[in-house]
Amino acid sequence: MARENTITLVGEISKAPTVFFNETHKNFRIAFVVKTIRRNGRIDYPHVNVYGLSEEEAKEYFHKLREGVFVMVRGMITTKLVPKKFKCEQCGVIAEGESFITEVISYGKPLCLEGKYEAIQLAEFANNLSVMGAVCTDVVGRDSGNGVSLTQYQIAINRKYRVSEHEGVIKSDYPWVKSFGNQADEDLKRLRKSSKIYIAGSLQTREMSRFVICENCSSRIDYTESVAEIIPQDVEYLVYCNFNDATDKGGEV
Repeated sequence: MARENTITLVGEISKAPTVFFNETHKNFRIAFVVKTIRRNGRIDYPHVNVYGLSEEEAKEYFHKLREGVFVMVRGMITTKLVPKKFKCEQCGVIAEGESFITEVISYGKPLCLEGKYEAIQLAEFANNLSVMGAVCTDVVGRDSGNGVSLTQYQIAINRKYRVSEHEGVIKSDYPWVKSFGNQADEDLKRLRKSSKIYIAGSLQTREMSRFVICENCSSRIDYTESVAEIIPQDVEYLVYCNFNDATDKGGEV
């Protein structure tokens, strides 16, 4: 099956970028957050990374990507598990956990745009993605709390664009997908593990409350982290889905 994992972001740098040096590859990575808007008017804050920069390029982008500058980024959705440490306020012991990070890796170098823009001017094209993958978890449906259907599942996407710093380590990504309303109802009815789908939509970011339990004193350690998930606008059901017509794409009744 063809591979597809592309996202275009247009928005405003929300804080100064951070530069990292890779000892193994002797190059630099720059990381920043883009304040972007979706068609429904919601503001999101995707995390973006640009890999493989020389020292001169890293310095140039560090100065260009100032807070308030508008940029255009074309890249792919990536996921990774990152170890985290937390200090227990009760006993002082360091507890360990993991965070599931979803972010954007730029295919090339971001384009800095001249001038200032109103968010509504960018809404049509500021946060658009298209991905193709296979459902790799159970598809879970529930009420969102305001009477709207909500369906959540995770998909596996094989990379077609390799990052040398990830080579041999990461070949697939596993973003979460969250659909609402009629789309959620259709996803719940059509999808199962191994279903192959194509999604056109956007990337949502939000703050989520989490916790770990201290292994020393059993105290609960609460923390907040930024999470990101795909919000479909359209889903095309390809193969191994539940179709009404048994002759349709090899589906089942």
